[in-house]
Amino acid sequence: MKKWVLLLAVAVIAILPLSMQAQVNSYFPEIWKDNPQLHTTPATDAPYTIVDYRMVRDFNVSPRDKAQATSHYKTLYKNIKVNTQRAADSLTRLVMSMEPSEALRGLRIRVIHPGGSVTSLNEQVRMIEMDRERKAIVANNLVLEAGCEIEYELSLKVQYDYAGTDYLQSGIPCDQLSFVLIAPKTLDFVVKPSAGLPALKDSITDTNHYYQLNMQNMPALPSSDLYFYLPQLKRIDFGLKQAIEGKDTVHMTWQKFGEDNYIPFVAVSKAEYKQLEKELQKWPFLKQRIPVPQMIYLVEQFIKSNYRLVETSETGETVDIISIIRNKQAEKAGFTRLLNAVYYMLNIPTQILFTTSRDSLLMDSQLVYRQLPTNVLLYFPGLQQALAPTEMNTRFPCYPSLWTGIPALRCRDTLVAGESKVLTDFIQTPAPPYTLSNITTEATLRSVTDPTWEVKQSFGGYPASNLKTAFGGTGSTPDGRLQVYNAILPFEPSIRKPTEVKAENEVFNNRSLDKPVLLNSTLLTTSSVENKNNSIVIHVGPLLGGNMPVDIPLPPGDLPVQITFPYYQEKRVIVPVPAGYKVANKGDFSAEISDKGADPALGFKMRCEQDGNQLRIFVLEWYKQTDFSGSSKAVFGQLLERIHTLQQQDLILVKE
Repeated sequence: MKKWVLLLAVAVIAILPLSMQAQVNSYFPEIWKDNPQLHTTPATDAPYTIVDYRMVRDFNVSPRDKAQATSHYKTLYKNIKVNTQRAADSLTRLVMSMEPSEALRGLRIRVIHPGGSVTSLNEQVRMIEMDRERKAIVANNLVLEAGCEIEYELSLKVQYDYAGTDYLQSGIPCDQLSFVLIAPKTLDFVVKPSAGLPALKDSITDTNHYYQLNMQNMPALPSSDLYFYLPQLKRIDFGLKQAIEGKDTVHMTWQKFGEDNYIPFVAVSKAEYKQLEKELQKWPFLKQRIPVPQMIYLVEQFIKSNYRLVETSETGETVDIISIIRNKQAEKAGFTRLLNAVYYMLNIPTQILFTTSRDSLLMDSQLVYRQLPTNVLLYFPGLQQALAPTEMNTRFPCYPSLWTGIPALRCRDTLVAGESKVLTDFIQTPAPPYTLSNITTEATLRSVTDPTWEVKQSFGGYPASNLKTAFGGTGSTPDGRLQVYNAILPFEPSIRKPTEVKAENEVFNNRSLDKPVLLNSTLLTTSSVENKNNSIVIHVGPLLGGNMPVDIPLPPGDLPVQITFPYYQEKRVIVPVPAGYKVANKGDFSAEISDKGADPALGFKMRCEQDGNQLRIFVLEWYKQTDFSGSSKAVFGQLLERIHTLQQQDLILVKE
């Protein structure tokens, strides 16, 4: 049975005893009653219902906690109703995750049973350590029944953070929810509900500023393979705008963030410069006259192939260019500094972009959230392309595809009255053209009596980058290489027998990503051709439509369809038609679907032509962007339906 877990804890390292502390809660004292009563809720098919969910961010911090860098207190109250016995049996533990900046202040948790009895779960609670310095509080060994309610109050101390996000939506429907941010009048915040939420109630008392939101009936958000879940959840973002300390006023700006983070990446000492100058004389490809895009690629390829990425060193050696050259290893900041310095010495202008990822939160120029932009790019303004200096499995002009096409803080320097200044602004991260990322397949059937296919496959751009990563990792052993082949060769592995497979340009080398990965194979598939009394049936669907399931419902409502990167795909199938036979269903292989406009954002074309005794079927599909809404989303749905049909189509030859 599938385990229903409200929040999943991954990469658990250790389980620690939890020292329970007294709960500090003056925000909703009426909630936690000595003799609680079960709520009456409407009938529902959902396994669980969040009856009540309350969030408080309070920036009134005690002097003692303030001295320990506590920025505010975070309090969560949640009441979860278990609607069915199956859901009760499946929920064996409750996980309350914490961020690295959060420390437990207090917790109480209990179950209210249908008969009215109450069971405290405090003794069943433990702290677990997870990945990336995160922790979670786990209530284990839950024994529940249909109709019961789990109720908890969690209070946390948050260090340093004056910006953040609270999600109001999840995969579970919520009847009633509220949010309040409380700040002394010396702190001024930007608080932004996401689209579709009610307006905030903004009020000021003698001592505090209150930002409040209340709403009922928040629907669950279903997950889907066709969009990124986290950015679509209803949420509230907040960030400190300014703070008054005595006579001083401090403004929180992205300009200050840029100055703090840009300069350490680009500043190079005279000693570092001289050492790097000597090192570059040893790189043979620098002595050649090479176009700038190719030079950018070769520098990145050389450094990522000859230098190891390591953890931060307390001595600073992994960020110092002299030590990096000597030891051939660097931490993330060191890799960025080294690459940027090399391009500077080669007179290739660079800028720094700080950004996030499309599957997480995006940056907002109006709301300063310093912890958010964790991804760094080197941007080449002359080419309007970028590379990821610390991502070892990507190469220019490709970098992690989920970082493309999203807001980024751009930082560069300029001279003002002889003094160097840092300039910042927001731009969209660049994306290579969709034509770079291409997949082509040509499959030729030897004859209807010899069901062997000669297949030529080509992968460029992002598909090539992904394959090179796979071949360099999983595919570095014979068994692993077979796994990679099985993932990309046509037909299901169970019905094909490769008699020969050859790969070319399958790992990162000095050939840039516009030079494709090539795969030539010979596949015996006895079940792909059926000879009947008066007809020959050739199962071309897996060749033309692929093996991936595409029978997927579109995201509901206004939610967009999202793909990882723009690309196009071509497929050509060549079948010899025996003498005395003709194609019975040629019309089944003709189709055209595209978005409206002179330059369609996506589309699908298929045609079938016969030249002498050779029948050729062509399929072309393209996706020029990553997000599809409105009419484009509807066309995407039509395209999926047509490919699903194509996967099951057969070519039928009959006697004339």
